[in-house]
Amino acid sequence: MGGTGTGLVLVIQKTIFYSDVNPTASRFSIPFSQVKTHDFLNEAEAKELAHKNPMQVCLLDPSLKQTSITFNKWVMGNTSLYVLTNTWNSVVKNNQLEKGVMVQLWYFRVNSPLCFALLK
Repeated sequence: MGGTGTGLVLVIQKTIFYSDVNPTASRFSIPFSQVKTHDFLNEAEAKELAHKNPMQVCLLDPSLKQTSITFNKWVMGNTSLYVLTNTWNSVVKNNQLEKGVMVQLWYFRVNSPLCFALLK
């Protein structure tokens, strides 16, 4: 990855649901109610997501493979959640992620861009 970075900060720890590994859904949900801190977004990023503009971010998966993934905010009625989409199915397949597995999603920055690390 290179460059200077910031330390890891926990975003969420959750048990993977069927919807997180369902190839048809192709997304990892991060419900606001379970997020440990929303401080990982800077003002410009929060604004982009509020205007329904998804962001490309880096994801370091459990096998330590770096991939580009889409990060978005969805509002569903009174509920909001962040989601990782696009290349999520390949992350599931390459890391044998299954329903019931406990994962942690951490954020960090390298030379300022937002990055995530997924741990099993």
